[in-house]
Amino acid sequence: MYSFKPYVFKECETQSSEIKPSPRTFPTIFCNEKYLYSFSGYKYMLNIHTATDFDDARIIKEIWKYNLATGVWTCLPEQRFFPTNNEIILGMTFKSEKLIVVTWNKCQSKGYLYTHYLKNENEVEKMTTKGPLPKRFFSHNFISHGSYLYTIGNDRGLGVFRIDPETGIWEKMSPDNGDDFPGDYADIELAFDGRKIYVIFVKLRGERVRELKTLQAYDIEQNRWHILETTGDPENDKPYPDLRINFGIDHVVDPETREISIVISGGTMDRKIYSDVWQLRLSTLRWTCLNKLGSILPLAICEHDATTSRDGKMYVFGGRIKRTNNRLTEVNSLYSAWLRIPKLADICWEAVNYYYKDLNSKTDEELFELGLPIKFVRSRCQ
Repeated sequence: MYSFKPYVFKECETQSSEIKPSPRTFPTIFCNEKYLYSFSGYKYMLNIHTATDFDDARIIKEIWKYNLATGVWTCLPEQRFFPTNNEIILGMTFKSEKLIVVTWNKCQSKGYLYTHYLKNENEVEKMTTKGPLPKRFFSHNFISHGSYLYTIGNDRGLGVFRIDPETGIWEKMSPDNGDDFPGDYADIELAFDGRKIYVIFVKLRGERVRELKTLQAYDIEQNRWHILETTGDPENDKPYPDLRINFGIDHVVDPETREISIVISGGTMDRKIYSDVWQLRLSTLRWTCLNKLGSILPLAICEHDATTSRDGKMYVFGGRIKRTNNRLTEVNSLYSAWLRIPKLADICWEAVNYYYKDLNSKTDEELFELGLPIKFVRSRCQ
């Protein structure tokens, strides 16, 4: 029997006869009310000389979409342009039904911008970018604001860059208070509240990972850096998340208050893999551990990605888990959990999909006999 359980993760059903993405790490996912999209990812290649070591990961050049109603995965047609093996992906984002991927070819000292049109699955554009590139060897999320995509971090520090996806022109910003926080950064994670870009996570090469208590934030309107202190969860044994790397991070926007939070999930540190879920409300900078609400990942997982729909449903896909022999193994499971109480229509729709697995194949007459609104079903299934 169907029952609505907020905050509880469950595995999303997949039609057993259908194809699905192969197991992978570090995918990038995004969803709207109808589809979840997955771009790229990596597959680790086992070292032939040892039983436990891995060679460099192989990039997976694919775009998949998952129908949230029917549970069917579809691989988009092979497209004319994909980043080559010589290109380093600087960042990517989904914007206005488009997947935008920006790269740097270190061999040619050139940059490229790829625009994949998701409604017309065969349409893709490639342009050469201009201006000062944020040269680095790691990829992370872009921040979309106005007509620009912002990113932070290059091979020398926390430099602030932005690119116009229409023209492909890069700009290096010059904050009024100057400091780009020099350092050799190995990874960075970003969040955005509509004005400030928060550097949530920093990993310096050869040094410890920075704790999640203190954040740097770049104010786009003021063109200034700020150092901000977060507060812990007073109702949790550990007020702050443990130090970790390779966790999932996504933005959650409350549809009523428009308040923005970030949610981090899983991750790893010192051979430990986490299954906890934490929320940071950006207006108050207070951490809340969601485990006490029942929100815990079904498996301890790292190197995955997460996204949350507009109605408040969080999805987690890909990554690696630890098997009984302590070997890390890539997975291709998709999990979801409600992070808020959605509209009654969304709860009813979830219940309908629980009892009727084949709505997409039913005729209009059959839907009418079931008492289901035909246009509503078609808008979500097809």
